[in-house]
Amino acid sequence: MIDLKTYGYIETEDIQEGLIPGRVTELRRERFTVMTGRGEVTAVLKGAFYHSADTRSDYPCVGDFVLLQYNGNGDSLIGTVLPRRSKFSRADYSGHAAGFTKTIREQVVATNFDYVFILTSC
Repeated sequence: MIDLKTYGYIETEDIQEGLIPGRVTELRRERFTVMTGRGEVTAVLKGAFYHSADTRSDYPCVGDFVLLQYNGNGDSLIGTVLPRRSKFSRADYSGHAAGFTKTIREQVVATNFDYVFILTSC
């Protein structure tokens, strides 16, 4: 059994029956690696999530705490992203240079961190 408090989880709200909390540790295309109390699991977004998200920044990112339906025999389903304490984001100009869109979107790179180190060469 893994204690999610070591991953920074603070229980702040009631969790619906059948859901467990976890922290996203990796994202590869549409698959997420999530650390839960039951160990590391692979998860995908629940279908309803695609219809409820308003912008790209609403999607889970590395560092996010999520609620998921655990499946020990396959992919678990992420249904909810818990509120973020902090985030690191940048402007997403994809499609902007080609003239496809005139709006600049936000791309969230990491969330829920305590320290940031920025390094640069002289």
